[in-house]
Amino acid sequence: MSFRLRWKAVLVAAVILASAVVTWYPPAGGLTLGLDLRGGVQFVLRANVDEVLRADGGGSRDEIVEQARQAIDRRTNELGVVEPLILVQGDNRDEILVQLPGFTDVARAREVLGTTAKLEWKLVEAGTEPERERLLDSGISGRDIRNASVTVDDQGLPAVGFTLTPDGGRRFAELTAANRGRQLAIVLDGRIRSAPVIEDAITGGTGVIRGGFTAREASDLAIVLRSGALPVSLTYLGGQYVGPTLGLQSVHAGLGASLAGLVFVGIFMLVYYNRAGINAVLSIVANLTILLGAMAVAGAALTLPGIAGLILTIGMGVDSNVLIFERIKEELAAGKPRRAAITAGFGRVFLTILDTHVASLIAAALLFQFGSGPVRGFATTLTLGLLTNVFTAVVVSRTLFEVTLSMSPRARLTFSTFSTGAHAVRTRLVDFMRWRRVAFVTSAALVAIGLTTLISRGGLPLGLDFSGGTAIVARFDAPVSEDAVRQALSGEETVQRYGPVENQELLIRLPHVTASAGGVDSAPAVRAVSTALASAGLPRFEVGGSETVGAALGADFRRKAATATALSIAGITAYIAFRFRPSFAAGAIVATVHDIAVTVSMLSLCGYDLTLNTVAAILTIAGYSVNDTIVIFDRVRENLKTMGKISLTDAVNLAVNQTLGRTIITAGTTFLSVLALFIWGGDVLNGFAFAMLVGIVAGTYSTIFIAAPIAAMLGRRGR
Repeated sequence: MSFRLRWKAVLVAAVILASAVVTWYPPAGGLTLGLDLRGGVQFVLRANVDEVLRADGGGSRDEIVEQARQAIDRRTNELGVVEPLILVQGDNRDEILVQLPGFTDVARAREVLGTTAKLEWKLVEAGTEPERERLLDSGISGRDIRNASVTVDDQGLPAVGFTLTPDGGRRFAELTAANRGRQLAIVLDGRIRSAPVIEDAITGGTGVIRGGFTAREASDLAIVLRSGALPVSLTYLGGQYVGPTLGLQSVHAGLGASLAGLVFVGIFMLVYYNRAGINAVLSIVANLTILLGAMAVAGAALTLPGIAGLILTIGMGVDSNVLIFERIKEELAAGKPRRAAITAGFGRVFLTILDTHVASLIAAALLFQFGSGPVRGFATTLTLGLLTNVFTAVVVSRTLFEVTLSMSPRARLTFSTFSTGAHAVRTRLVDFMRWRRVAFVTSAALVAIGLTTLISRGGLPLGLDFSGGTAIVARFDAPVSEDAVRQALSGEETVQRYGPVENQELLIRLPHVTASAGGVDSAPAVRAVSTALASAGLPRFEVGGSETVGAALGADFRRKAATATALSIAGITAYIAFRFRPSFAAGAIVATVHDIAVTVSMLSLCGYDLTLNTVAAILTIAGYSVNDTIVIFDRVRENLKTMGKISLTDAVNLAVNQTLGRTIITAGTTFLSVLALFIWGGDVLNGFAFAMLVGIVAGTYSTIFIAAPIAAMLGRRGR
């Protein structure tokens, strides 16, 4: 083993070991589980809207409460809480329910989230001990703050430094210049924190707030100033521990099904690729280890949308290995020695791997930039996963081959168990282009049927995440599991453990039930739940209370998610047009839209609602479809360069045949892993897994029969 290879192997081992260590022993603020997987604390705050309406009458009740909800959302982000649940509830729509995953310091959360943080600078009219009645409004307030951070004052005590906006800084300079020698009181929530004398004009737009703070108080004040003041005061109504929104049994079932899927993929790789399959399995394990370590270092939260990104990452990781192995097999079939075949295989596939991952990175960046909440969680996991994929596919996998050959030059590196079948796939040329018209008509008919169903149903019904509903607390006389209650209800309900386990209380959220008068009434929902639970033979129970709750993900989330998805598809299209041809970009965009449309159509036909789970699946499908398409386009580009006068149509058809084995293997392994989730993942994950299964089939089909033919047709016309 050469000196260079030895150090390369040591570096790879060190990265994997370090990733494993930070995964099992994460740093402070490391990898956390989201509310859907772990649970957390819940408390309810009432917005005192009537005080604001009596004071100035500005804005409606709903507007004021929504502004308060958004301010609380910003503050939870500043606290470092990832993926909180914040929604409006109550018959008067004036209560804000907050669920914080994995958060333990309830007292601090109450203080930070419930503090109004109304900051004002007021001129003192006279006297050394200013009173509230003798303060004059200066026109400068917390709304003019651009940033705030913890600092120390001239005595070394904790304080809060602030930076004003350009306009605020200008007005602050004019105020201090015109009032030299007067006291300027800093008032926070009606309490004077300090009243220094203005010695000279303050023109830098910066300052310090002193007030005898502790380090924690200064940090919390900086948080609330950065996130903005609440438009209304809040009253704390109480709180409890809540279990994971997916239910503990569903979480365990999902994890078990995911592991079963990974085992299926590993067994397939070992059976199909023989000894080289060991390399693939080790690469996948290394990929997961490094990815989880990177997420722990980045302080990411693992939620269901994050798991969707994880599945896409694993699928692309398997795909990278399949691409490499299939190319090495071609080089070996051409008569090259093992070492030369491995070098050539990695070299020829590198650009393909780079193109697929760069395109997905562009999509992930746009999803993160323009999305929100769960969409950002998906984008974060996908981004880290793509980077680890490239490292494991290009560096780890190749290092494993090189170390094997170096330690045993005569080692047998077999890349196929079924050599006859593989040879048949490589040598038989199928004319896929001749079926393009049939494929176009079939796809158009399927999408048309789905859209007709959607229109007849008034669109894809919104699930609880998007529509809001009724929250019911059920108190049982004996232990009962979340899954037992969920199966008794058999709908789109969310069932969580509520409070200490010994209390036997469950929080049930279910979609809105419309009253006969056209409004929303919680009474029918309570009756429906009570009837369903009683008829299911569960232990005796009583309804401890019910509330009308708003949507966890409202219209703003839907708008941002749709915009981010559209921009990500546009970004991928631009990249493909730049790297290949505009006609190839057209094929890719049509195939991606086709896959999303088919998936949504099948969700509608099979009676599924639009939930956060299905949104995560749709985002995954878009990335999966593009990855498949780019692999074929990259082979088309190579065929056009190496085969001289070959026509574009023939080059496309040949590329589809050349990559057919890889397409089937990648789709098959990903399908197996998701199928395990569909069968054993439980009812909660059923919609997610179903959408993924449909998307995998649609993506494989569209790659061959939609994207490739459109690229050939438009490219031929454009020449």
